Amino acid sequence: MFQQRTRWLRRVRCGMVGDMATRTGTPERPRARTVSPGRPPKAAVVARWRNILEIAAGEFVEHGYAQANIARIANTAGVSKKTIYARCPSKDDLLIAVVNDLASRSHAATTTAMSECGDNPQQVLTRFGREVAQNWVAPEHLGFYRLIIAEVPRFPQLAAVYRQVMERFGTTLADYLREQCAQGTLSVPDPDAASRQFGMLVYGELRERALLGETVTQQHIEGVVQRAVRVFLVGYSSPQH
Repeated sequence: MFQQRTRWLRRVRCGMVGDMATRTGTPERPRARTVSPGRPPKAAVVARWRNILEIAAGEFVEHGYAQANIARIANTAGVSKKTIYARCPSKDDLLIAVVNDLASRSHAATTTAMSECGDNPQQVLTRFGREVAQNWVAPEHLGFYRLIIAEVPRFPQLAAVYRQVMERFGTTLADYLREQCAQGTLSVPDPDAASRQFGMLVYGELRERALLGETVTQQHIEGVVQRAVRVFLVGYSSPQH
């Protein structure tokens, strides 16, 4: 009985204090809210993934496909393996993501360069050829080409990835050639075949030199590209021009 009365007095006193606070206008102290960190900004997520892909690219080029280590990539990038596996469930998927990212950035730079030349075929072909040639002799691109050639007997899927990358660039040039044919500027019976021919003209020799460890200078690149453009324009010039 005594304990019940004590609890009753406590409730009464609490009620009196609450009533007094209300009557005197004394504001009640708000409860502290727990602030959720929320999701990081989209730009930060994109930047983090780009950093992971760059580190993964270096890992694949340096160690090869078989010896590339997801844990080492994650540790260098400062993330957990779960972060990588959430996007790429396997090492195969990560390699494909790296190659596609590299190709996408190169392709975007190439199409931007072409768009800056207006509608002059000589200038457009020169910019396209220069971008492609510079890509092929860049250490990162060259490293992945070596990797694909070395690993494709064991991992045939790499051949498909390589062909997809090459077709992306080939289609861009072939579409441009079709536009020029429609305008009467060029006469190209088979734009798809012609785009492959032009590609080999601008990077075939340079890629071979780079693969053999020879130094390829910007002067070499400019000379090869200019010759390729001249040969191409003479071979596919329109009778109207």
